[in-house]
Amino acid sequence: MRNGLLLGVGNTNNITTAITMSYGEPNWAIIPSAGRCKKTKEQLVFEIKDLANRVANAKEGIEKEQLNREVLKLHADYLSDVSPDRIGLYQQAEKVIKSQNKDNKGIPHGIGELTLLYFLKHADKSQNLADKSFPLAGGATVTCPILTTGGYGVVIEQGGVQILSGSDYGWGYQMTPAELQKNNEFYAIYNSTVRNAQKEAKEELRDLPEYLEDRPMFNSLA
Repeated sequence: MRNGLLLGVGNTNNITTAITMSYGEPNWAIIPSAGRCKKTKEQLVFEIKDLANRVANAKEGIEKEQLNREVLKLHADYLSDVSPDRIGLYQQAEKVIKSQNKDNKGIPHGIGELTLLYFLKHADKSQNLADKSFPLAGGATVTCPILTTGGYGVVIEQGGVQILSGSDYGWGYQMTPAELQKNNEFYAIYNSTVRNAQKEAKEELRDLPEYLEDRPMFNSLA
């Protein structure tokens, strides 16, 4: 992220990495999935422009970082009406993979349910999960490649697209063709709004009286 523009997030290639929550689950706040957003396109476009203006005028640091996280959430909302049901497929994959080993007594864990990544990291290597492909709904499949760091990763694929993948480094997703089109729409609106806001700010500064431009106090309060 630079100069308020999310130029490196999703609009230069079709892989977007996603932060993993502390307990090992995907961060669904920034991962698009069918049915997550009930807003109209008009509402979303208004929010994109509003957020872009706020980013353009935000100070570098915590404020801008917080706004950039909001952009990622709004991006997921914008894509979701054409997204696959990533949440549902993830839940199916959990059930399928965990069913391969009914006895979890040998797997160390704390209080609560084992997450899919944690389960795979400690799964019995003799199961040879990497040699298997498990069917999910809608023609999707889940596979468990062996990681160089040890244990298994997970890849959920549908229509030739890795719509969700997980490893020790976290979760990520590959956009479908329909999502890529929506992604391009999102960043066309967002980036153009940021640029216009930055251009207007520069013009306003250029038009200030010289005695204001030369005062350091003005800059510190702006």
